[in-house]
Amino acid sequence: MMAAVLGLMAGIWGLHQVPVLPAVLAGPFTVLVPVVAAMAALAWFWTARWAPSFAWLPAASLGLLAGAWLAAPHATAWSDKVLGPEWSGEEVSVRAQVIGLPEHDERRSRFRVRVSETVQGAPGLDLDGRRLRVSAFPARPAIRVGDHLRLDLRLRGVEGPRNPGAFDAAAWFYREGLHGSAVARLVTPMKAAEGRASARVVMHSLRARMQDRLEHAAPDLRHPGLVQALIIGNRQAMTESEWQAFLRTGTNHLMAISGLHVALVAGFAGGIAGWLWSVVAPLRRIRRWLFVCVVGLVAATGYAVLAGFSIPTQRALLMLVAFTLALLSRREGVAWRALALAAALVLIVHPPSVLAPGFWFSFGAVAVILLLLQGRIGATGWREGMRIQVVLALAMLPLSLAWFQLGSWVAPVANLVAVPTVTLLILPLLLIGALLAWWWPAAGGLPLGVADGLLALLVMTLEALAGIPVLVDQRHVPVAAALLGAVSVLLVLQPLARRMTPWIAMAAIALAAPLRPDLAAGQWRVQALDVGAGQATIVQTRRHTLLIDAGPGREGGFSAGDRIVVPALRTSGIQSLDALMVTHEHGGHAGGVAAVREQMPVGRVLRLNPANPRSDGVCEQGQQWTWDGVRFEVLHPPPGWNSEASASCVLKVEGKDATLLMMGGLDSLGEAVMRRENPGFSVDLLVAPRTSSPRALHDDWLTRFPPSQVWAATTADGAGLPDEARERLEKRGIPLYETGQSGALVTSSAQLDQIPATGRSRTRFWHLSASDNRDGLGPPSVP
Repeated sequence: MMAAVLGLMAGIWGLHQVPVLPAVLAGPFTVLVPVVAAMAALAWFWTARWAPSFAWLPAASLGLLAGAWLAAPHATAWSDKVLGPEWSGEEVSVRAQVIGLPEHDERRSRFRVRVSETVQGAPGLDLDGRRLRVSAFPARPAIRVGDHLRLDLRLRGVEGPRNPGAFDAAAWFYREGLHGSAVARLVTPMKAAEGRASARVVMHSLRARMQDRLEHAAPDLRHPGLVQALIIGNRQAMTESEWQAFLRTGTNHLMAISGLHVALVAGFAGGIAGWLWSVVAPLRRIRRWLFVCVVGLVAATGYAVLAGFSIPTQRALLMLVAFTLALLSRREGVAWRALALAAALVLIVHPPSVLAPGFWFSFGAVAVILLLLQGRIGATGWREGMRIQVVLALAMLPLSLAWFQLGSWVAPVANLVAVPTVTLLILPLLLIGALLAWWWPAAGGLPLGVADGLLALLVMTLEALAGIPVLVDQRHVPVAAALLGAVSVLLVLQPLARRMTPWIAMAAIALAAPLRPDLAAGQWRVQALDVGAGQATIVQTRRHTLLIDAGPGREGGFSAGDRIVVPALRTSGIQSLDALMVTHEHGGHAGGVAAVREQMPVGRVLRLNPANPRSDGVCEQGQQWTWDGVRFEVLHPPPGWNSEASASCVLKVEGKDATLLMMGGLDSLGEAVMRRENPGFSVDLLVAPRTSSPRALHDDWLTRFPPSQVWAATTADGAGLPDEARERLEKRGIPLYETGQSGALVTSSAQLDQIPATGRSRTRFWHLSASDNRDGLGPPSVP
């Protein structure tokens, strides 16, 4: 059984690693799959009888095939409905129903809808049956779950920036079952259609009602977002400071409706059921353990529904069922099989769960607990609980570094404080308060207020722990090194740990290995990030790093510096910047600078108009420096120019193998000045200016500074480089690579003759621009 289940999980995971869905699973040849599966099943039965020691091989093969076959229809159904980048900007009018709990803040409302009818739109655009995430500006708090609306929408496709270490927007849309997003230009309430509401709408309506009761029962809570996160699983109401306090101390798992919370609810309900069984005589006709387990599971299911029956909650509920069976059987082997079966069931119900880090963290954490309890079934006591919490925090830390680029060495101590406080004090009070608030809001205020006070003390404690900088590790480690690090933690606790000391040390050392480019003296490495409507470029030599621009960003909103640039730097093993150059003060170039400077040490900053002349230098023509045999020179602007695009900084990077020229946001006037003041030279790689001017990369420029290849920072629809410039490059046979089509572009001075490694190297079938032949990996029709 274990081999088949593990094969099933591997098959589902494997399908989600392919760039294009296999036709044999999703196309006309799908009928062959059952035939192959039947053959594998016959082989399984034959080996189980005549060669049992080899029975695992056909079992695993059958599970592998079944996993891929089960996941393919889900992936195909989503791919058939998803809105690609070609529909971005289209305007459409639809009738739709709100199917999720809306999020309202001061600026906007965000909610999920299912389109019931497309009223008006472009030819061929039919949104019926699709699920969209809609944003409305300004906020419309009157929108509720189940509302029927007439919406005038401006559509957005699911494609997002692709960069190393950064958030994959397209994967998130696929995982959440959303087919696109849109901005509502007009929202008109409609009369509810006749007929029964769907189970999803009923569930979220109950959550919305509970949210209203909580706000009515205790309107003056200091941490209403934390209260909602623990009761109805709504973490969107948490403030950024609250989230950071839990994240930086490794206790953020407490803010998700996880196995710990669900098990606690089941335990409380089971305890009450046991008491009722002992005092109510008719109940004694039922076996005590069966009655207690059934009541506990029913209560846990109700809590899961109240929490939105999200994917993490589904995992928790199935894991509770698995461990209930293991507990009743009191057999260790059953626990492992039950855990594997629970993971398989989660993936069968929702195959995209395999992409969620939470899936691996949840089941990985339970596997660690089982390893710690190996041979210790029945071990109890507070010391055992402390031991499990400490080891679990240490074992999960390497995986946190790999996935989130954040690890907290204070997590063991923080969890020893937070876990019992939340599970034994705060959560019981919140659940009691929620039950009272549902029936009598005035009675629920007291327990909710006490729980809120305890939450305030907990947040203060966690913020104090998170404020110790040496105990918070913000860097990236490869997944393989993270797994080795987690294994080393577990090996230390085994009885034969002393004999395995060399292997433990080797596994642990992998976490500390530096991630630096393999560059010789005189070589450089450049990485153009995919930041959408902006520009950000990383240049590395053997021991130094320069960041040129940091993408778009605005105060209090999205910042490419925080979401894209910093994760990319850490993924490359960069913990500090030797220099940061801001080519000009346009928001697409300078918007993310503040976020980068907040999160990463910067040696010096060069910009046209320094806000703080004491710490920032002026970027102007004539500046030169050398790093590791690589010469850097600012070619533009001349001293005294203003901060407009014509004065954008232009940087030349000259190594022993090749020359790199980065133009920032230079416009046609700036190009003309550069042509006049510079004698010209050959360029091996030109990072084109981000501009809309049709005179960009003029023929005179391409003659004076002839490039071997050109990179351009563009959006998915090609904005950022005018068509006239593309035509001039194509006419001259100069290869062009665009971040908007290929994702982040990466190369080095020693590899310029190769196609640059791009975000497309991690392409999956949900990256739509890869599946419609716009691969962007090669030069466009070079003659």
